[in-house]
Amino acid sequence: MDHNNQTDLYLEKNASQQPAIDLLRAMGYAYISPDDCAMQRGSGYHVLLRDILRGQLRKINRYTYAGAENEFSAANIERAMEDLDESLTDGLVRTSEKIYDALLLGKSYPETVGDGKMLSFNLKYIDWEHPENNLYHVTEEFAVESQDKQHNARPDLVLFINGIPFAVIECKAPQI
Repeated sequence: MDHNNQTDLYLEKNASQQPAIDLLRAMGYAYISPDDCAMQRGSGYHVLLRDILRGQLRKINRYTYAGAENEFSAANIERAMEDLDESLTDGLVRTSEKIYDALLLGKSYPETVGDGKMLSFNLKYIDWEHPENNLYHVTEEFAVESQDKQHNARPDLVLFINGIPFAVIECKAPQI
């Protein structure tokens, strides 16, 4: 790496990336380190912060049956995470549509209720009606591996809602 590239990286980190992190933290985003992200993800292919998402799915989701409020089963919480961590078997557009619909509308999961009957209830990933119930995180240098190893990525900043990546920010040195 030549001196100019090192200077650009230094300027990018200090003049752009760190101020962006500081601003996001001031707006209510909690910083989570790349190492903590890696532990929650399990592998470089996966992008969900699973522990955060699991906790939030439990916290923001309840269903009512026969006048009683109930939590979703642990199996359905895990299934909801797996459904969101979908591979691109349907192609990029169709997979993106399915994930978009799940994030916007939630998904329906069957629960066994009082008399042994199975009924389906809607589970949401984001509390759109009460945004203060969601958790917001920011991390830096979020390395993602592609299955073919040809399209790996390392965005400068990634923003999460409830452990789900929602936005990527690329930082640049001032002269770029």
